[in-house]
Order: sequence, then C-alpha cells, then structure tokens
Amino acid sequence: MIKKLFVQNIFLIENLELEFTPGLNVLTGETGAGKSILLDCLGYLLGKKNTRIELGNRAETATLIGEFQSEKNGLISQFLSEKGFPKDGNLILRQSIGTSSKRRAFINDLPCSLELVRDLGNLILDLNGQFEEQGLLNVKTHRGLLDTYGNLQRNLKNVDKYWTELNKLKKLRDTEYKRKDLVENTDYLEKSIHQINELRLDESELESIESRREELKKASRSNAGIMDTFQALNRELVEESIVNAIKSLERLEKKVDVDNHLPIEKFYTALEKFSQACENLDQLRENSVNSEKQLVEIEDRYHSIKRICRAHNVEIDQIFNLHCSLQEELKNIREVDEKIKDIEKEILLISDRYQKETAFLSSERYKFASKLDKKIEKELKPLKLELAKFKTEILRDQESKFGCDHVCFTTEINPGSGFKPLNKIASGGELSRFLLAAKLCFFDQDSKKTQIFDEIDRGVGGATASAIGKRLLELSKHEQVLVVTHSPQVAAYSDNHLKVEKVNSDKSTVTKVTTLNEQNTVREIARMLSGELVTTEALAAAAKLRNTSRGIS
Repeated sequence: MIKKLFVQNIFLIENLELEFTPGLNVLTGETGAGKSILLDCLGYLLGKKNTRIELGNRAETATLIGEFQSEKNGLISQFLSEKGFPKDGNLILRQSIGTSSKRRAFINDLPCSLELVRDLGNLILDLNGQFEEQGLLNVKTHRGLLDTYGNLQRNLKNVDKYWTELNKLKKLRDTEYKRKDLVENTDYLEKSIHQINELRLDESELESIESRREELKKASRSNAGIMDTFQALNRELVEESIVNAIKSLERLEKKVDVDNHLPIEKFYTALEKFSQACENLDQLRENSVNSEKQLVEIEDRYHSIKRICRAHNVEIDQIFNLHCSLQEELKNIREVDEKIKDIEKEILLISDRYQKETAFLSSERYKFASKLDKKIEKELKPLKLELAKFKTEILRDQESKFGCDHVCFTTEINPGSGFKPLNKIASGGELSRFLLAAKLCFFDQDSKKTQIFDEIDRGVGGATASAIGKRLLELSKHEQVLVVTHSPQVAAYSDNHLKVEKVNSDKSTVTKVTTLNEQNTVREIARMLSGELVTTEALAAAAKLRNTSRGIS
C-alpha cells in the first residue's frame, strides 16, 4: 500500500507531497490540472512501462519519492530479503532524474537497478488504464487467471511435475539411442582395451618411463664415442709390439757387457695395464650395446603407450583412468538396449500419470470456467451491462507443463452479436466496466497490491457511474484503490478525496493538491455536478449523493 508520494520539478509540479490512505482514494479536478500526471509519476517511480515524465521549466533535476507499507505484503518482504534489502518498517523508493531522463534509483536509500525497481513495482502496483494491454486483455494470461480463480495451483504443480519428469526421461532415452548408434564402435573399444592390456602396465613403470627414457637417450650420445674408440684400437698389434720388445730386451740382458737397468719389468707392467684397459673398454662397449638395446625397447614401449593416449586425447598418466572408462563405455553400449526398454516403461508410466492429471485439470478448468462466467455476468449487471454475456472458451491445445488447454475470455455485448475476445470491445466505457468486474472476481487476497484506475468512468454517467463507484469501494475493502475521475457519482464513494488544481500567478503556473475534509469533499462533488458556480441545489444534491454512497438515509 502506498502511504506518501513526493514529487519535485515534474511538469508544473514544484514541490508536492500526497498522502494516501487504505480504501478508496479519489483524485478529482479540472481537465489539465495534472491528475493523470500524478499517476504517471507513481508509475514511473515503480518502473512501469509506457509512463513518461518531463522536468519542469528551468529545472535540471527532478525527484520522486514513494513511501509504501510493506510489512503486510509477504511477497514484497520476501523479494527484499532475497535481494539483500532491509524488509522491516516502511519501504522507501526514490528516483533522481536528470537531463536527458538520466535516472538513478534507490531502495531504502541503497542504490539499485531500474530492472529491480520494475520487478518490485509489479508486486506493489496494478495500473488499470482504459486501453492498457494488461493481463485481462492479453489472451496469454487467461489460463493463469482461470487457474488462480479456481485455486488450481496444486493440480497445475502435479501436471508440471509429470511433464518435467516426462521430458527428462525422453531426453535420457534419446541419449541412449545415440549411444546405441555408436555400437559400431564396439570393435574399436575392444581393440583399445586389448592394446592397453597387452602393455601390462604398472604404476611404478608409468611413473619412471619418461625419466628412464631420458637417461638412456643421454647415455646413447656417449655410447657412439666408446664404440668408435673400441673399433679404432688394434689390441693384438699393440700387445704383439710390447711382447716383441720384451723378448728383445730379455735377449739383450743375457749378454755380459749390457747394463742391468733394462725396462723389461716396465714393459711387463705396461702390457698388464694395457690388457686391463682393453678389458675395461670392452666392458664399456658391451654396456653400450645393452644400453642401446634397452633404449630401443623403451622407445618402442613408450610410443606404443603414446599412440593409445593420442588416439583418446589423454596424457600418459591418465591411461589407467582411460582403461576404466573404456571398459565402462563398452559395458554401457552392451547394456543400452536393456536401458532403453526400462526407460520406455517409465515413460509409459509417467505419461499415463500426466494424462490423468491433465484430464483432471481440464475438467476442473471447465467447472470453474462456468462458475467464473456466472460470477462476472453477475458483476456486470450493476455496472449496467445486464445484457452482456461472458464466456470462457477452453480449446484443446498442445501438451505442455500447463496441461493441454487454451483459455480465452470472450464476451457478447449485445444479444446476437456473437462472442468476441475482450480486447475486441470497441467502447472504452464498456471495456472499463469489464476490467472492474474482472478485478472483483480475480483479486488475490494475498497480493495486497494497490489498484490504480485512470478515468475508468470515461464515457459513462448517472446510475452506471454510481455502480462503478460502488464496485470500486467494494474492491477497496480488499486492496488499496487510487482512481482519477470526473464523475461525481464515483467521487462520492471516496475514503480519501484529493483535489488537484492549477494555481496561476504572474510568474508561474503550478499544480497544487489538497486533501479535502468532509465539507470540502461535498463542495467538490457539487462543483463536479454543476460546474464552477456551486449552487445551493448542487450542494444539496452532492450531500445527498455522498450520504447515499455511505448508506446514510
């Protein structure tokens, strides 16, 4: 419920504060005084589309502030809590508007997006402009309105649940069929698994294979030099040369006149060390041959592992996981037919439940559609549409989470003219009365929205206007109502009467709003009856109209 609205520098409004009360709030005044502008300001503040405002003359900025009672509206409290805004006490919305309509929005003095304000505004306010494309005039909302009227949310929830389950099962079945199409890959999977099995890998080998491979590759670079050295060495020739030298020296030693210090022992030592060196070199050569053989073996094994890994786009350390996943995939492919059969059985079961819930929901819709038709026609009679007929058409539609019904509200204004959708009603006055009648049938006890009607009585008068006022008063017992009216019959039913007028001076023209007491309310109704010249007879008629609206005889 809105409690206060502050407007600064909008059109002809310099500084204006309006106070609203529960019940029926009426705004009256001469044409052009600014009544509808005030409602536009409220709609603009709450992010409603198709509302336009302009800054006042010479003003560079404008401000809109609204104070709302939110603690009794559970939806608003929940919304504020979910978005991280304080929800205790009153709700304060503020917008600062600069040149080029640049806007900044605040909720309880915390900055927020305009989209957030718009979402919040949908929980606070219902604009019911005479030609606005609102819910009742939009056939896409009719099914939801009928379900709300019949309190069919529980049935709808069951239909939605089975529809969701059904679609999940169908997607799962499609997935299994796709996997079945891959059955031709069974040979490939089996071959890959066999290749991994043949490798007989263990984790320790897998962890060391790359480092061992690098070591052997480094050793291979030195092995070539060892082999070259071994091949270049002529061991037999060297040993033969040393032995010949020893023999020659030994023959020489036997001669008497030869010095005894011949290097025979040194040659023996050289021959022994040369023999040892050759044996060491031979061992190195043999080790090099073994190393090269190991390198060839490990390279072959390494590349066998890499080929499998590349084929499945995994790293070497993931080959064990690959082996498990390939086995699981092969198992699933082999079991896919059985899975499809099980899913098909589940689809039949859930489909049967969906069909039963949908059929029950449709029967309930037909039942409540009949009740709604009668109730709206009953509401139309006091609005002077006694001959009008209302019919909720329910046609078979495609299956969805909402069931299989297409719902459309239709009316026949004059007997024999045929039923047409509500948005085809030509007369604005008739459309306004239909909207009001529908509001009385569809209002949500828990929504606690503020209902706004801008000149709903346009094109009607007399007893019809009085009937509209009476129904607005009835609606205001459940939800706060704001109405702009030129009808004294409607104004007579007000709980809170605000008079809007333009005040002219030499320098400027501004819009002024006055909250009327009972005496001034009667005088304003008299002005609406007789014009600017308020006669005694008009005052008497206004007082009688006011008393009648209040049930005072």
